[in-house]
Amino acid sequence: MRQLELFETKEEEYYSAETYSGIYAMHKYWSKKPANIIRDLIKKYSLEGDIVLDPFCGSGVSIIESLTLNRKAIGIDINPSAIFITKQMLNRVNPNSLLEYFNIIKDNIKPQIDRLYEIERDGKIITASHFIWEDDKLSEIWYFNKRKKNILKPLKEDELSATKIKLNDIPYFYPKNSFFKNSRINTKEGQKVFDLFTPRNLYALSMLYNEIEKIDDSDIRDIFKFIFTSSIGQSSKMVFILNRKKRDSNGNFIERKEVGSWVIGYWTPKNFFEINVWRNFDIRFKKIFKAKSNQFCLDLKIDKTDNIQDIIYGNFNFCLLNEPSQIALKNFPDNSIDYIITDPPHGDRVPYLELGILWNSWLKQEPDFENEIVISNAKERKKDIKNYNLLINRVFFEIYRTLKPNRYFSLIFNSLDDEVWLNLILELFKIGFVLYNIEILGYSANSVVQDNRKKGLKTDFILTFIKSNKKMDINLNILTLENNRDYLEKSVEKIINRESNKEIYNLINKSFKFFLKRNEFFKLSEILEIINRKV
Repeated sequence: MRQLELFETKEEEYYSAETYSGIYAMHKYWSKKPANIIRDLIKKYSLEGDIVLDPFCGSGVSIIESLTLNRKAIGIDINPSAIFITKQMLNRVNPNSLLEYFNIIKDNIKPQIDRLYEIERDGKIITASHFIWEDDKLSEIWYFNKRKKNILKPLKEDELSATKIKLNDIPYFYPKNSFFKNSRINTKEGQKVFDLFTPRNLYALSMLYNEIEKIDDSDIRDIFKFIFTSSIGQSSKMVFILNRKKRDSNGNFIERKEVGSWVIGYWTPKNFFEINVWRNFDIRFKKIFKAKSNQFCLDLKIDKTDNIQDIIYGNFNFCLLNEPSQIALKNFPDNSIDYIITDPPHGDRVPYLELGILWNSWLKQEPDFENEIVISNAKERKKDIKNYNLLINRVFFEIYRTLKPNRYFSLIFNSLDDEVWLNLILELFKIGFVLYNIEILGYSANSVVQDNRKKGLKTDFILTFIKSNKKMDINLNILTLENNRDYLEKSVEKIINRESNKEIYNLINKSFKFFLKRNEFFKLSEILEIINRKV
């Protein structure tokens, strides 16, 4: 086994993210971590043949990278759509079969969908691609002639045709699930999933989904459901209008409307695009088909099982569990996992199951909201910081128990909350973990889930701990301005003076490194207060 110097933090490393491509660009998921960073961590802290566990696997980046690096992989997630996405990322289907079924769907359903978006000009029928709605009125219609975009002013009959479909006219399944009221993700009391769509687009989506469900091959059917869930955001009323100024051929500035996209949460702007459902599905199919065609050529061995014993004691190398981590981990033997890497819910940053209602409702899945580890602004859920800390601590205990001695646990985390951080650090030290390394995860672009509130942290921390083969009695000293003002002030001032990059996020990063190396920690709000006074 590779020997590493124990119980001493290494020099800080800053990981720069690569952009998502290939299979990682197939489907949206919140707080998806860059594959190159996860890959480097797995290579650094585990060996070929090792069992790698991610108790909050999300869309499966750590699972895919573990398998690619010839490790065994176990993923756990409470979110059914996360498990579904991970399975489809690894679903190795013959591209010829995929194309064959796509053409069947296209022949059967595209003409019916296109009829919903037809307009008439000069006696000719045109299938429109985009409808712009502003102040509840149809303001523009786009259609494409080959690659050329044409913009039309709507006629009265266009708006009448666009609004004639009512919910009661839809004969196929569509989700009627309700959202929790949560201002953080722009969901209102009484809001339903179908409220995110115009009745016309909802009709087209239900028609398309009904056709997908007729596919007899379950692997192919699931891939098309994957394509469907990947495309529905752009078929919703959440697609906002970008107003750009561009120069025309005469050098004059003209305002052009461009298509935005569903970002995060369920904000439905007053002015939005209604995009032809088949167009969105076709675009996503081509992207996913290309990624799946490349994946089909790879020699990646996947022996899937639903039983973790087959991974630990047998020759299987892949297992996914759709369960709460604090429950699923209880079934793992002591000292059975070689490396654990995870990006758990960061307090109140991302309410995954609430955000997943859109996908889970179309997939006809019922998530376990009660056992989700999260702090939610939806008061009816009663998911406060006390509940969050209680459940996350249970997971940390199980992680420590299941990890083999002298092996590593990498925790990716980012929060603005004092109590969340203090609980996390104190609990990990109390359980017996020893801090081994602090690294920084940067993003390739401004992430839609990056915390952009005032004083937000622009990077994630990667805290890697080691489980000693003998219990280490390390006391963590919590510093406060009330009791340790002089030491805190001078230490932070020292950090500020030696750093050329004086952005708040970088100074916070350096403060983590400085104090945790000394088995000390602090209230994040107080360090921010010092930094803001001194910078």
